[in-house]
Amino acid sequence: MDVSTVVSSVVSSVSVKLVFHPVDTLRTLSQTTGGSYVMPIHRYWAGLLPSIGLSVPGFTAYIVAYRQCKSMLSPYVGNNSLTNYIVSGAVAEVASSGIWTPTEVLKGRMQIATHGKPMTTMETIKSIYKAEGIRGFMHGYFMGLVVFVPHSVVWWVSYERIREYMSGNNVSSLTALQYGEAAAIATTTAVIATNFLDVVKTRQQLAHSPEVAKLRPTDTQGVRQIAKNLIKENGFWRAMTKGMGMRFISTVPSSALAMAIMETLHPDPSIAMVQED
Repeated sequence: MDVSTVVSSVVSSVSVKLVFHPVDTLRTLSQTTGGSYVMPIHRYWAGLLPSIGLSVPGFTAYIVAYRQCKSMLSPYVGNNSLTNYIVSGAVAEVASSGIWTPTEVLKGRMQIATHGKPMTTMETIKSIYKAEGIRGFMHGYFMGLVVFVPHSVVWWVSYERIREYMSGNNVSSLTALQYGEAAAIATTTAVIATNFLDVVKTRQQLAHSPEVAKLRPTDTQGVRQIAKNLIKENGFWRAMTKGMGMRFISTVPSSALAMAIMETLHPDPSIAMVQED
């Protein structure tokens, strides 16, 4: 395992969560319960602790898996081939999804909680486990793969191609701002491609929460019913773009910042290896 990649991914992940968590809270609300975005200040930061605690290993596993897979495939399909980007992006998502799913379930429950006194992270964990067991933390796991494997593939193919274009294939010459620009464009492309499925995934993860169960009790029946409810509630075209604006605000700048930090602290080693050859 590349220690430098791990360290830089940790710094990147923590920085992004600290800066953009309130926006992520608004995104979760827009996709699930709606309502007013004007809340007590502590509500914007609900779920920050599990978000940082679990997202750091999740993002680290994601980046390490992508770079390791890309490096291993390079002798066979080429470092800069479309096949390498697609396979490595898919592997990265599968490798990290077991961490992302409980992260999103836990922070999401805390973000949308409106009843009674706000629960701590441990109280939320105990509440989910008592009501649903271990399975409660893995709601939306398979739907997450359906959403984020293609999301990851689209993102990495876009990001790699954009930064190659920006640098004239001399990627190591890029500045932090250019890495951020490439990540922002890639994220915009991936969000547009997967938005509807992302909303369905988020609603499935939070379907058993008191807030969503009261609002849409049939969401607990599964993905198909959630999709039907979403379309019936918004109409087809509005359902396709439900929460997209807030998702852009949440993910585009955070992705840009994450990759600017990540690539500046420790650029992709496979690129340096190819350039030395």
